Amino acid sequence: MTVELLDAHVHLTDERLKGSRSLILTDYETVHLKKAIVVGTSPSDWPDVLELSAQDKRFVPAVGLHPWKVNDAPADWQDQFLHFLEEGVSVIGEIGLDQWIEDHDIERQQEAFAWQMSLAAERNLPTSVHCLKAHEPLLKTLRSIDLPERGFKLHAYNGPVDTMQPLLDLGAYFSFNAGQLRPNAKRIYELIRLVPDDRLLVETDAPNFQPPPERREFSLDDPELCHPGNIRAGYRALAELRNCPMEDLTKEVTKNFDRYFLAA
Repeated sequence: MTVELLDAHVHLTDERLKGSRSLILTDYETVHLKKAIVVGTSPSDWPDVLELSAQDKRFVPAVGLHPWKVNDAPADWQDQFLHFLEEGVSVIGEIGLDQWIEDHDIERQQEAFAWQMSLAAERNLPTSVHCLKAHEPLLKTLRSIDLPERGFKLHAYNGPVDTMQPLLDLGAYFSFNAGQLRPNAKRIYELIRLVPDDRLLVETDAPNFQPPPERREFSLDDPELCHPGNIRAGYRALAELRNCPMEDLTKEVTKNFDRYFLAA
C-alpha cells in the first residue's frame, strides 16, 4: 500500500531551492508527497508562494510576516497581507517571536504576531508559528488575544518541556523535523515523546534544518541545505522515537493534518 506523506512547514520558494526545483519534484514522487504547507516570510516571497500553489495543488500556500522580517517590513505589509488572504490563502505563517536574533525588537514582533493571530482567530485559520528563545513572551501574547477555534501550530518546537502543557491547554499542535534530532538533543527527544497523538505533525522546514547524515535520505548540491524529500526521514525518526509503527504514526499525522489544515 502506498503511504502518502504530508509536510506541515516547508520553504519551497526559498531562493536557495529554486535551482533544484525539478529534482525536488521528482523526489517528491519517490516519497509520495500528498500535501505540503508552503510558507512565506514577508511580502517579497508571498507572490511566489501563491504562484507555486496555483501550479501544483499539492502545495498549500501560507503567508506571514516572520519575526526576522519585522524590522524591515514595508509600511503597507498589512494591506498586502490582507490582499493575499482575499486571494484565497487560507494558512497564516510563518509568524512568531524570536529573541535569538541580534537587534530584535520583541515589542514590535509581538504587535505583528498578535495582529496576524487575531486575523487567524477571526477567520479560524491555521497558523505556523516560529518561537526561538521567546517562550515566555509567546505565552503572554497568546493568553492576551483571541485564538483560532481550531488551535495553532508551533513548528520545529524546541522550548522548555514545562512550557508544552500550557501551550497544549491553549490549543497547540506541534510539528518536528529530522534536522532537530542531533545526538545531543535529548530535550527534543523528550518533547517528541510527550506530544499527544492528536497534536503531532511532521515537517522538514527545508532548506533549513539539514538532518544528520544517519537520518538523511536525500541531499542537494549544497551540503548545508535540507532537501524537502527528507520528509520521509522525519516520519521514520518520529515513529522510532515514539516507539510506534510507521504506518500507525502516518495514519495519526494524516488525521491531524486534515483536521488542522484542511477542515473548513
